[in-house]
Amino acid sequence: MKRLKYVVLVPWVVKSVYDFTTMDVNTRDSTPILFFLLLLTRMLHNQIWISFSRYKTAKGQNRIVDKNIELEQVDRERNWDDQIILTGLLSYLVNYYFEGAQHLPIWRLDGVTIVIVLHVGPVEFLYYWFHRALHHHFLYNRYHSHHHSSIVTEPITCKFLSLNTSVYIDIK
Repeated sequence: MKRLKYVVLVPWVVKSVYDFTTMDVNTRDSTPILFFLLLLTRMLHNQIWISFSRYKTAKGQNRIVDKNIELEQVDRERNWDDQIILTGLLSYLVNYYFEGAQHLPIWRLDGVTIVIVLHVGPVEFLYYWFHRALHHHFLYNRYHSHHHSSIVTEPITCKFLSLNTSVYIDIK
């Protein structure tokens, strides 16, 4: 039942493929299809790292904590792909509704430079301060402690910051 969340991608894929195949070669936009391929690549990449890290944990070498991963943690962190699906959907919507976001080239050096500068500057700065705010007593007890309940860390543990934690922890 949990895998039905991928159904939200079906309209995007169907419309993108339909538009790509029916439009004139000079006017069609391949950006939505490229977004979808990037989304699939990110999901495959993450799954490979998750599988590899779980293999290393099961094998028992190079552990940070001398403990096996528990099934509760695996269940808690099974929604690791939600943020990838959300990013893909937002990218598609921006591409669909804003003309400046259509017909994007596959590669532009100035765009890569801007992304690097924005990530090193404001994104890391904001991430640090938002994460620090999550350690405030009010937010930590309600939301962020769930993230820290994973003792055996995996690559997806860092991405796991669920706001639906009342199911798992007792809020007092």
